Amino acid sequence: DFDGTIANSRYVWQKVDVDFFAKRGMEIPRDYVEAISVMSFYNGAVYTKEKYNIKESVEEIMNEWNSQALREYKENVVLKPFVKEYLRELKDRGYKIGLATAALHDYYIPVLEREGVLDCFDVFTDTRDDARDKNFPDIYLLCAEKLGSNSANSIVFEDVLKGVKSSVSAGFNTTAVYDNQPENQWEIIKNTANRHIMDFSELLHKNKRMYLNSEI
Repeated sequence: DFDGTIANSRYVWQKVDVDFFAKRGMEIPRDYVEAISVMSFYNGAVYTKEKYNIKESVEEIMNEWNSQALREYKENVVLKPFVKEYLRELKDRGYKIGLATAALHDYYIPVLEREGVLDCFDVFTDTRDDARDKNFPDIYLLCAEKLGSNSANSIVFEDVLKGVKSSVSAGFNTTAVYDNQPENQWEIIKNTANRHIMDFSELLHKNKRMYLNSEI
């Protein structure tokens, strides 16, 4: 996963959401962020329009979101601490790496390029692949297939509960990544996943916590 898992980008969407609803004289609905976080960009716009009776078209909603977020991704979003080191270590040891994300291609590619890790990834699976949202394991299964692997031989890193649930249900070894989730939600996420980490330093080989094989 990208947003919230390897990238410090949640703040972008928090601001986009706040501004979007404030412009319409509304506060962010309590369950909105959790609901939309696993959806594709398009499906999120459809959900928002239908659920909250937004007068603008789906295309206009997406354009509004995109114009706010794109500059931030291109210029300011960075990877989480120790992600670059972990990706490099995986790559140097010959492991294949895939990105499975609901983020748009135009968001994550500039970040990976600017952070110098684009070459670490062998495949990308995103909204262009027409997979169902992360309530279902489609995007993880498709990413594994692109890598020539399967769920039994792949590790999923995910920060969102629904993504953790769906990847575990499909047989993936799933590692939950902390991203300032509320304490009660983080407890549920930890108990659902196979493993959990507070940050990627825990997985670096030098710390003897790196796991990459069937023994995880």
